[in-house]
Amino acid sequence: MRHAEPTSDNLPTPLLSPEFLRKLEQAAIASRHILVGRTKGERRSARRGSSVEFADYRSYSHGDDLRYVDWNAFARLDRMFLKLFVEEEDLHVYVLVDASRSMDFGSPSKLEWARQAAAALGYMSLCSGDRAQLFSHSAEAREASRMFRGRGSTPEMFRWIRGIEAAGETDLQQAVRWVQNVAPAPGMLFVLSDLLTPDWQAALSRLGAGKGDCCVVQVFSPSEFEPDARGDVQLIDSETRQTVEMTMSPSVLRRYREGRDEFLHGVRTTAHRYGFSHLLAVTDEAVEDTILKSLRRLRVVK
Repeated sequence: MRHAEPTSDNLPTPLLSPEFLRKLEQAAIASRHILVGRTKGERRSARRGSSVEFADYRSYSHGDDLRYVDWNAFARLDRMFLKLFVEEEDLHVYVLVDASRSMDFGSPSKLEWARQAAAALGYMSLCSGDRAQLFSHSAEAREASRMFRGRGSTPEMFRWIRGIEAAGETDLQQAVRWVQNVAPAPGMLFVLSDLLTPDWQAALSRLGAGKGDCCVVQVFSPSEFEPDARGDVQLIDSETRQTVEMTMSPSVLRRYREGRDEFLHGVRTTAHRYGFSHLLAVTDEAVEDTILKSLRRLRVVK
């Protein structure tokens, strides 16, 4: 079973500190597209209606509401124009957590770091009047939370996030397809994954074909980014359990770094080609810095 509820006998430490929560209350997700939500929140929407912000004009057509005619323009131009407005709408924020076994690596594990990041993104969304839904996925199991809205949903949302467990191999393309199919409306999708899967290019291509915005936060442990092993070692694939014995010589480490850099460059290039954001996060960096500094520099958070 991959998603488990915490029990009173094994209460977890808080996902986020009170200080971090207070900072998140002053931030918000910054979607680059104007999207249509379902209820009024704090977001600009492409839906044209009678809200507070003027957007544009169009020519009057028979049957239009005369309340929205610009009579000053009519007096000057002897033509009738209708005022268009931008409604304030909520944003749907989706967070997909890679729950494959490779994420259960490091101390703290990549999965624990991703849980905290998911909690931060979800809480920020609820505090700014948006909706948040969370997903966890591996090749063995997948789980979707309900759609959360309002700060009062925070305890339930945090319990759901805390219950995510790692199991099985990665199938990121299938995970992205699943989220896109079940998401009730376009929005902002965050993917928290190490992308250590042969299908990462197909998964990013699938993300690029979807509606709305996307940000991929690629999570590495420090020892994955810069291995500290030396001499003869046995490497174990955390998902397939296959083993490889090798000597971590300077030349091997150099080739590893070259392969790592090529991989990361490929991910960044693919993300930019499809028009969404990519951020590398190493788990020795505080989640707070990633969310409130790094994502803000990318203009994903405001």
